[in-house]
Amino acid sequence: MKKLKSNEIKQLLEIISEHPRLRIAHFSDGGEEFIEVLNDLSVERGYEYQLHTLNDELYQNVNKNYTMNDISLVRRINWKQRRYASPALQYDLLFVTATVPDDYRETFAKNIYSHIKSAGEIILFLEKNNQEYNDKWVILFEEYLFTAINIEKNLFENYDIFIARKMHGWGGK
Repeated sequence: MKKLKSNEIKQLLEIISEHPRLRIAHFSDGGEEFIEVLNDLSVERGYEYQLHTLNDELYQNVNKNYTMNDISLVRRINWKQRRYASPALQYDLLFVTATVPDDYRETFAKNIYSHIKSAGEIILFLEKNNQEYNDKWVILFEEYLFTAINIEKNLFENYDIFIARKMHGWGGK
């Protein structure tokens, strides 16, 4: 993951409301600045933060260097898994700073649907100014009945930010 500026991160995290006991999931393959800010916010506000790491080095580094609150945890996952979290858990916000391989994009969208609460949001960090790639994500999430899809192009220097909302009663695949 390319380096993020703290002011960019803070501006993005303004979308997080200050409700008690929010559940935040984060899929990451690097970029510890974002992990640190999300973890600090979770500790400060008492949010549950589940970090899903996609490589052993990041998993070990986070476990060694970060203190998480009692309701948060770090898990090692891979894209091939049928589920990325317990079936009983659903998240208010799901951040994806990891690069989802093209081969797993549809599987990811399908699997992630059940992990997000009704009216919850998914926030993906996408390659900057790659309209064709971004459009593929929009089409895919529309297929899985996410709504209010928006791509913010001016927030981060190195990324476009894809935001979509899961709506109750809209179906799902």
